[in-house]
Amino acid sequence: MLGDFDGTVPVPPGGTIGDGGAIFDGGDGGSTALAIASNPKAVVVFGGNVYYTNYASGGTDGSLSTVPTGGGTETDLATGLSAPWALSVGGGFAFFTTAPTAGTGAVYSIPTTGGSPTPLQSTATGALGIVNDGTNVYWTLATSGVNIEMVAMSGGTPKDLLDFGGDITPTALTISGTSLFVGTTGTQAAVLTGLTSGSGNLSELDTPTSVTMGDVVASSTNVYVTIDDIAPNGQIISYPRGTGSPQTIATSLNHPQRLALDGTNLYFTDPTGGNVWVVDLTSNTTSLYVSGLNAPLPIAVSDALYVGDADAIVRIAKL
Repeated sequence: MLGDFDGTVPVPPGGTIGDGGAIFDGGDGGSTALAIASNPKAVVVFGGNVYYTNYASGGTDGSLSTVPTGGGTETDLATGLSAPWALSVGGGFAFFTTAPTAGTGAVYSIPTTGGSPTPLQSTATGALGIVNDGTNVYWTLATSGVNIEMVAMSGGTPKDLLDFGGDITPTALTISGTSLFVGTTGTQAAVLTGLTSGSGNLSELDTPTSVTMGDVVASSTNVYVTIDDIAPNGQIISYPRGTGSPQTIATSLNHPQRLALDGTNLYFTDPTGGNVWVVDLTSNTTSLYVSGLNAPLPIAVSDALYVGDADAIVRIAKL
């Protein structure tokens, strides 16, 4: 089901490779390869475990798996999935979407102890982002624009919460407090925002333009997105949550993808180059953090960085 893994892990700045292939950096517990993976599309850290979707070939060979953050036995919570993509964890459940290249996907929940997935929405197109706030689950759809659906984490009937029409489809979703933020693609792409209460509707943070946004994350004051384009057009842009103009904080990037925000450090993955980079938000300085990976895509930050490489889940010491 999963590809071969040779145990080779790159070294973060200042790090050295120790016995067993583990990476040690500054005596902070180091970094290591935690698990075999197969084309993972999402990584979530919750309750001392790393959860991840294995997209695999995009057929019915996908899975949802977990491994302790400190290492140990990896466990498949569900197998035989068709192109699992986005993931959110909370309340004893993992919520995930499927996004096959042909046909329609779906939205599911499954206990974090394992079992059979329960469909929350059996037909879903554009379900590339899913989040929860501890009470409800929210996910994106592409229906003549952008839609956000929601359902209580305890179950119930999904409902259409927010929408925005036009030549625009969702690519990513994040939540900060009671605000939702959507990354998009299309000739009228923009960062969209709306409230978890459903009050009002989705609105743009800036003037629409023809771009593809790879990911979106938010702090209490700013929203950050990657502009997925070939160098020198790949960028990271910061949008103020209040008044003010967007600011380009990193330029000349080659298809920057997923983001992980840790205080004043903004990490992002570079699958084409096999790298993880970091932006110091105090100076807007971009530095290479880890190289030599094999197409890293999803990334999460907790006590360390957790990166979904093409064939492994890798734990890397953070700054």
